[in-house]
Amino acid sequence: MYRRSVESAWRAYDAHKGPKVLVRYEELRADTLGEMRRIYSVLEVPEEELRRAVEKHSWENVPEEEKGEGTFYRRGTPDGWKEDLTPKRVEMVERTTASLLERFYPDP
Repeated sequence: MYRRSVESAWRAYDAHKGPKVLVRYEELRADTLGEMRRIYSVLEVPEEELRRAVEKHSWENVPEEEKGEGTFYRRGTPDGWKEDLTPKRVEMVERTTASLLERFYPDP
């Protein structure tokens, strides 16, 4: 199911002829404002709109009752999957998604 979702996202990304930006979750978490600035720049969105969006949707400004499991807002952490998946599951996911992940994380 994961592979199907990622493949669908790539097809949509490739088919879209307008401006687009590839965003990696790890980079967004590491430097949210900088990464959002890069995204908004490519998409030609004014800086003030960026500031409003980041402020409005920052984790600290989401009401507590709207956060948590089963809600839209769940706190994610890079590499959180390491706590959720067994080594056998990790190997299976990596094996079945390797060709897709190469597009997100090409060798330098």
